[in-house]
Amino acid sequence: MSISLQKPHRKAALILTLALAALATMPNAISADAATKATSTDREFIEMQTSLNAIMVAVVDWAAHEVWEAGYAETMTGRNWLTAKQYATELLAAGTLVSLGGTGRADMEWVSDPAWQEWTAEMIANTEDALRAIEAKDQAALVMAGEALVVTCEGCHQAFKPGIPTEGIIHVPHHEYGDPLARD
Repeated sequence: MSISLQKPHRKAALILTLALAALATMPNAISADAATKATSTDREFIEMQTSLNAIMVAVVDWAAHEVWEAGYAETMTGRNWLTAKQYATELLAAGTLVSLGGTGRADMEWVSDPAWQEWTAEMIANTEDALRAIEAKDQAALVMAGEALVVTCEGCHQAFKPGIPTEGIIHVPHHEYGDPLARD
């Protein structure tokens, strides 16, 4: 099948083809450099615009509760599994966020402590277990992953934040949006 291009489009297509050919022939050192940058922690990133406490309450606590509750739901429909996957994905992403530090008064002290990073890694591992259980639609495995999340969260709180709440932030929903685990 041949596509007929107008003159301005031919020129753009030719430039794009030449650029792609040039990229394909560049030395492997560029791709190695890109790989190093992608895995390096010594690169620039956008600083957090909120405290870790706010992230914990608005994302981590909320998502972890939903993942845990899905394990104990009486029944799980296809929509329920998708909802659980959404919350587990949010929790997984938040694991990276809480490892970076934020604007809170204790945030940089927390994230510079190796124990904080270990607890964060454990939360991420528990969440990955939850995601595998969700993908397999294995509610018993989801219960185990959810209970492991509880142990991890409580252990980290004992080490870093035994007094709840700090910064005056607590987990209170401000709107009614329905039960994400309701039957379809």
